[in-house]
Amino acid sequence: MIDLTKISGLPILLAEKNMDLKFSGDFPFIKKSERSLNELRPYLKNPEVKNGPDPIYYVWSYVHLKSDNEKIKTANLHYDLTLIPPGTIDGEFAKTAGHCHLFYPEVLEVILGRAYFLIQSFKDGKNFKNIKSVYLIEASPGEKFVVPPGFGHNIINVFNEPLLTVNLVSEKVTHDYSPYENNHGASYYFLDNGNLIDIVKNPNYDSVPEIKKIRAKKDPLPLYSLVNNLEKLRFLNYPEEFKGEWRNW
Repeated sequence: MIDLTKISGLPILLAEKNMDLKFSGDFPFIKKSERSLNELRPYLKNPEVKNGPDPIYYVWSYVHLKSDNEKIKTANLHYDLTLIPPGTIDGEFAKTAGHCHLFYPEVLEVILGRAYFLIQSFKDGKNFKNIKSVYLIEASPGEKFVVPPGFGHNIINVFNEPLLTVNLVSEKVTHDYSPYENNHGASYYFLDNGNLIDIVKNPNYDSVPEIKKIRAKKDPLPLYSLVNNLEKLRFLNYPEEFKGEWRNW
């Protein structure tokens, strides 16, 4: 068992053998879901792949202590965890499906492992075939970054270790998966080439710019600790009030 209490700010353990989280504190209802290989097929480089890890990843939604229930609900936020075990699907590294946020930002943090976050914006908000900008954010435990409104994002685990990330986002946000589903994934695929990682453009898009790399910010305080300082998270519900200042959060 891996104790994640210090890094996450919550009494959580990872049972690495069966890739499950154990919640040892007083938590209200937590929704657990899985993304199977069949469900992820529309987002893969090779949707016809025969074999691969199954499930591909797990999500625990609405995670918070019972003592923080009123604060979280009043602030109109929710906190989720995503676990991506190591593995490949026909040579493509395990990943999340990917989705877009139209109007609201989201904060992401790594709890365990090392993450590749790929975020992209679109030139045309109707057909989603032309990418305006694409960024690769590398992050290790304790590192955080903000996904801006209007961007899509997905998470890739290219390392031989479990990857656990968390997100904090407004309850008002809507998730649009269609740009990723219709284009068989994000604008780039991350492929296993032995000791190398091949990053190749997705040919289902009409135009894809070169990737710009960004490093996530290190912060010793767990993201969850901000339930005691919710004013710092106001930008998640009201990004228009901050005129882009939240980008330097």
